[in-house]
Amino acid sequence: MREPVEVAVLGTEALGAYTLVRVAGAGIDVGSPGQFAMALDPDAAGYLARPVGVFRLEDGEVAMLVDPAHRVGGLGGARRLRLLGPLGHGYDLTAAEPASTLLVAGGIGITVLPGVPLAIGGRPRMLAAFRLPTQAAATALVDADTRVVLAPASVLDALELAAITLVLGAGPTGLMHALAERCAAAGVACQVALEAPMGCGFGACYGCAVELDGATARLCLEGPVVDARRLAVAR
Repeated sequence: MREPVEVAVLGTEALGAYTLVRVAGAGIDVGSPGQFAMALDPDAAGYLARPVGVFRLEDGEVAMLVDPAHRVGGLGGARRLRLLGPLGHGYDLTAAEPASTLLVAGGIGITVLPGVPLAIGGRPRMLAAFRLPTQAAATALVDADTRVVLAPASVLDALELAAITLVLGAGPTGLMHALAERCAAAGVACQVALEAPMGCGFGACYGCAVELDGATARLCLEGPVVDARRLAVAR
């Protein structure tokens, strides 16, 4: 079992509706895109740790992108954070090429994807769906030329899979199921990061139970990223 580490918060900046939190990350293992850490402000009483994606920026700094409305681990104006991670399974990027990889984000799913460009050596194309225009500012961490779709329009109406060999999705369960079906029909490999409440992050509390392969599984252990074919049986 990994031991949590404490890191100093270097600063925060607003990215539209989200907040980019920079931390003193020398020596931190951020894992692979799609993995997560359980984050907690040790100075804030009454909060449980919350899962966050931790990634390295192009300048080498370590950061996380959070929704202030979620009050991640009491983050607020935290001066330090306690991080336990990396946990879970991230994307398998072995065959990922920037020119033939497509990212599809829905809402808070955008917080999972900022580490992908650095991991695959370039910026892939991305589709992103949001309820509010202010949420779209966070796409600049992945690709400034992202095609943004705002509710009530469907991001799947903008999905074009020609010349795409791999789709990496992150977002609400319904959207990820629909994305998995579209990719399966087109014969395109797809991996999705699912959403579920997490109380511990390492399988002890069973709070993140989801259906995979037609059976109940703990997402923190089996995912959060899974091969999209595992959703077809569950549906």
